[in-house]
Amino acid sequence: MNDLRAGIIGVEDYGSQVLKTLGTCDLYKIQAIADKNRDLAREYAQQYDARPYDDYRSLIVEEKLDVLFLTIPTYLCGECITLAAKSGMHVFKEAPLARSLPEATQWHDLMEKAGLRFHVSAPYRFAPGFLQANHVLEKEPIGKIYLIRAESFGPFPVDFKWRGDPVLAGGGVLLEMAYPMIDQIIWNLGIPERLYSLNAGFCSKRVLPPYRTEDTAILTMKFPDGAMGNLISGWMAGQEQELLSLYGTEGTLEVNRNFLRVRDGKGEIVKQNDYQVDEAWLTAQQIRQFGDSIMDSELKPVSTAREHLANVAIMESAYLSARTQLPETLKVYGSLLKLS
Repeated sequence: MNDLRAGIIGVEDYGSQVLKTLGTCDLYKIQAIADKNRDLAREYAQQYDARPYDDYRSLIVEEKLDVLFLTIPTYLCGECITLAAKSGMHVFKEAPLARSLPEATQWHDLMEKAGLRFHVSAPYRFAPGFLQANHVLEKEPIGKIYLIRAESFGPFPVDFKWRGDPVLAGGGVLLEMAYPMIDQIIWNLGIPERLYSLNAGFCSKRVLPPYRTEDTAILTMKFPDGAMGNLISGWMAGQEQELLSLYGTEGTLEVNRNFLRVRDGKGEIVKQNDYQVDEAWLTAQQIRQFGDSIMDSELKPVSTAREHLANVAIMESAYLSARTQLPETLKVYGSLLKLS
């Protein structure tokens, strides 16, 4: 049964996966599709019996939709979210939530005041490996965590033009690729009180137009309970790699989306699980949960914009630290970081 009238803006890259998922989920009826590539919008619209647009304003204003999926660069999302809030549309947005904390709070407040769901994609929250890690940590089998090591690597993005512009992108590899790992660290371990970041750009001389955002980053964090951690990220590497390692007083835990290993204090493996899920499966889980939370007001959404405010605050502090070459504290954000 198709209950939620859906529209999507941006059907390239991640957007094409979201659209495909919408087409197979019985919660939604795809009603409108917009993309700057008019021919692509028409092609998909014909496939899904929807109306095509090359102007997102027209889609939002002319269509009576329940939900709007935004899979376009973040710098293009502001007016879309404003119009969606005025039109009573719930929003699913590709991560990150925003480029800056003022931008994030403005969008969050617009949607919250309108009484609408605002979901930000967070694939790791639905990945079996990370979900299992969350359950393991709740039982504290590795004791008090004192050290965190995270890695997030991938190939250089094909469409680097806007990603190389610090104004349009807001940031580089830290904001664009390491964001899910930051989200996972906060989700499991809480918000660090201090951080220090080193950013560098090694791609800038090999591409045109000039690439002016970071492609390599090291983020060091200190948590209120004394735990420390490092996140190392880069997209100069040609192979995708992700890993979160947690060191506790009673053992260690290593995890990514498809893998979990727990060792005791002597280094012996006490738990190991392997899973096989891909991006399509993770996208489907998020879109289903988003729709279910709209249909059932008692069902708590898994990845709200409110929760992602902390992620953006950390990113903003990290970029400030990289510019000043000094540690930054997150205490200044006060109640904003008290997750609901």
